Amino acid sequence: MSQSLSRVCRIFILFIFPLASFAQTDNLVGQIVAADIYDSELSLNKGPLEGLTNSIDKNTIYFKPAPEPASKYFSTRPNIPDVVSWRPVFAKIAKSNEWGFTTGPISWQNSGFTKKNGEYLSIWKRDRKGRWKIALRAEIEHPNASREKTFKFVNPEDTKYFKQKSKVRLEQRAEIVTSTDRLMGTVLRADNAVAYKEFLSDNARLLFSGFSPQIGKENIINFLKENKIDIKTENVAVDRSYSGELAYSYGDAKVIKDDRVQNFYYIRVWEVNDEFKWNVLVEMLFEK
Repeated sequence: MSQSLSRVCRIFILFIFPLASFAQTDNLVGQIVAADIYDSELSLNKGPLEGLTNSIDKNTIYFKPAPEPASKYFSTRPNIPDVVSWRPVFAKIAKSNEWGFTTGPISWQNSGFTKKNGEYLSIWKRDRKGRWKIALRAEIEHPNASREKTFKFVNPEDTKYFKQKSKVRLEQRAEIVTSTDRLMGTVLRADNAVAYKEFLSDNARLLFSGFSPQIGKENIINFLKENKIDIKTENVAVDRSYSGELAYSYGDAKVIKDDRVQNFYYIRVWEVNDEFKWNVLVEMLFEK
């Protein structure tokens, strides 16, 4: 990390996190926030290709729009915009300090053309050398520049969790997320409002292609109702943090709007609450 970029990251982290949060859990979430900011600064200073590929490895999946290995996508030398910039506004990290996510506004621009705006979602995982790498990344486009001025970067309340050593048990825990995601899909087929009321966290965030982010359970339900959007989903894959309280799922979706059926992808970030109920923190939907 260059001195200038490192300084930017340090100033940003110190500005947005009270000193008390460092003492609590060593500011775990600051690690992925800093990594995310560094990549964005690298994109602006060294070029988008440098920033977008700095934190990928052979396991990284990019949705462009179909999910594919990021290394394969970038090896084909895609038409990357001249300027790409993003900033995290919502992030959370697992107690096990090896799994987390960041999301926020992103913009793209080619020289001589109008700037485009959207949102991104990155899932982060540590590799075997302890380096933070992007496990999954997706983006949507919408017409409005972000007006969001607040940050919500969430540290775990503590770092205590049961260290599961059994591979079978780990697979069983992942299956719980799969079952929950499929159950949500079943309820969605019957009634969207009921499904989102039952499965969304109160402060959930919906990132729907073509629209600005919808934040909060009631806002999301009202948004879907007002825009007459009906969503059906089918699970494809899941991943769960080692400590067990955070997970993601993704798959295929059908979006019915204005009597037109469109094929989409969806990604969900899940969190289990104190009553062991899984809730959606972030849902992203974008066209195939």
